[in-house]
Amino acid sequence: MLDEQLTTEALGVLLDAATDPDRGESGRSWRLEVNGHLLDVYVDGSHPLPTADPAARGLRIAAGVAVFDLRCAAASLSFDSWFSLCPYRHDPDLLARIVIEPTGLPDQELRQLYRAIRSRHLTRPPAGPDNAVQLALARAAELENTKLGWLSVSFAPLAVLSTDRDERSDQVAAGIALERILLTSIRHDVAATHLPQPIRRPELRRCAQELTGTSGFAQTLIRFGRAPAGDQL
Repeated sequence: MLDEQLTTEALGVLLDAATDPDRGESGRSWRLEVNGHLLDVYVDGSHPLPTADPAARGLRIAAGVAVFDLRCAAASLSFDSWFSLCPYRHDPDLLARIVIEPTGLPDQELRQLYRAIRSRHLTRPPAGPDNAVQLALARAAELENTKLGWLSVSFAPLAVLSTDRDERSDQVAAGIALERILLTSIRHDVAATHLPQPIRRPELRRCAQELTGTSGFAQTLIRFGRAPAGDQL
């Protein structure tokens, strides 16, 4: 059954969820190959690497975001799914393989987060997360084998998303976790913004990780709530 092709309607739902219309086709860092119920997510090598991201770490994080959105969309179609990251050493552009199981039981939490995808462009209240929401966000990170470290800053709450290692698969996992965190934030009606630029340089990544007081590799920053005017990072 897994070698049967997904319907055009199902593929439309999957691609619509994984494609952010604000970025357009030119901003997509990944491409999708479909074979039956196998979804292979590749880094898109048709575009030159950004000057600010010569190691393509940001591209792999962005592809991980798409992987999570595809899982949520599959759950919305009542499909189960599982995945592996960077499964073949001889094919470094293959970042994730997702298996869609049409006879399985969908993950109900992913189904709920799919609804958040549909409302991700709505404006959220300016307040940051309370303690209960912070726990929910930390759990979202842990479910994808990452962690959130909160920083003490004068403006809106800021967190570092980090991984234990810094292999290609860890960077894709960081993107998966990032999207689970952002969608969890939406479910709790808290604004969240991905801020990769401040820690693109290796020394700034190390500094951000040190500020969390934990070991690991900082992958990106996330701001929750909205910073007052003049206090933007």
